Amino acid sequence: MAAGRRLWTALGLRNFVSRGGRISGHLIGSVAAIGLSLIPLVVVLEVADGMIEGITRRYLEVGTYHLQVSLAGDADPAGYERLAERLRGEEGVTRVIVERQGMGLLYSDSRRGAVTVRAVPPSLYREDEDFRRYFRILEGSFDLESPGSMLVGREIADKLDLDVGSTVRLLSMVSTSVGRSLPRVSSFTVAGIFTTGYQELDKLWTYIPLSTGFRVLPGRSAATFLGVKVRDPFDRIDGQLRRLEAKLPPETRGMSWYELERANYKSFQTTRALLIFVMALIVAVATINISSSLIMVVIEKTEEIGILKAMGAHPRDITRTFVFTGLCVGVVGVVLGLSLGLVVAVNINSVLAGSELIVNRLLLASRRLLSPIAELPGPAPVRLFNAEFYLEEIPIRIRVAELFSVAAASLALSSLAAFFPARAAARIKPLEVLRKI
Repeated sequence: MAAGRRLWTALGLRNFVSRGGRISGHLIGSVAAIGLSLIPLVVVLEVADGMIEGITRRYLEVGTYHLQVSLAGDADPAGYERLAERLRGEEGVTRVIVERQGMGLLYSDSRRGAVTVRAVPPSLYREDEDFRRYFRILEGSFDLESPGSMLVGREIADKLDLDVGSTVRLLSMVSTSVGRSLPRVSSFTVAGIFTTGYQELDKLWTYIPLSTGFRVLPGRSAATFLGVKVRDPFDRIDGQLRRLEAKLPPETRGMSWYELERANYKSFQTTRALLIFVMALIVAVATINISSSLIMVVIEKTEEIGILKAMGAHPRDITRTFVFTGLCVGVVGVVLGLSLGLVVAVNINSVLAGSELIVNRLLLASRRLLSPIAELPGPAPVRLFNAEFYLEEIPIRIRVAELFSVAAASLALSSLAAFFPARAAARIKPLEVLRKI
């Protein structure tokens, strides 16, 4: 048994590496194909996870929080403050913010637009460093100390032609005791203009002081809740919510960010899965190339195979010889592909910046070359990765388990692709070969 193993191992390596120590010319293309096909798959695996987490985290830190806890009915501000103090003492909770949120119509002298009004404590920006990381003040400051101050998103400011110090009016609906709704107009002064990094959020959000929010957004026209932040929102967040709910009064109701952002998160995950599927198909096609390469090796080694079988080599050993050769192709290709893929993934921000620079330089050079012939407009800068819709920088998450799975699947496919030409080699009849020698 050991002698047979030594035979097919030695012959398999010899098929893979020539006497000069180089990879066989028939197989080097298969090695390159597997290695190159794995690069985009590894990049998608590592970069997509980081992008999803980065985009989701921005929404969580400036929008939905990690958890939301609310009281049944229209509780007064004091009730929420008491509940907030209770939550702040719980293990794992890093921050609790009382927020009141509603809709309104914001208008200036000539323009108007629907907005989401977020009433928050004036100390939010100063005390919440995670919020501060993603929330950028473009003009003015995060000053909600005055009851009549307001912060508006960049898109709202452009739409309504607002600057710091401008006066705007907010139209909200007030419910009366008899169930009727009446309009209410409140005046505010723009204290700052901000951006969250996402245009769709900058088009909607305005911030006012929490005390003012209870006044201009009364009754059922708005919702009050506690925004709770924990140490790691991606670590079994539903389990963290259940532990907190077990210690809270029965009239409270909690929701995790996964429930609140389920649609967005599922959309990201679906896109990631489709990309991985397409990249995996490319890898599968590349491994199939091993079959055609090994067929050439079998044809080249026909006489050698015939002599080995005439000397008593078992067909099973011949099969294992070429399967082992295919496995060697897979191992080298996987090592090459994973190494290059990780290098690209870790440096993806630099790769994108460099690609943008090269493309823009080429466009500029083309414009200068063609300028004597025709007058061309200045080319708009090419952006491969627009921070206004995604992230300023892609976070990278290296997951060893995923890389191991990719390597194992690639090696399995390589062995499977090698099996069919290996079986053909095992069926070679030694007498027919010897007659032709």
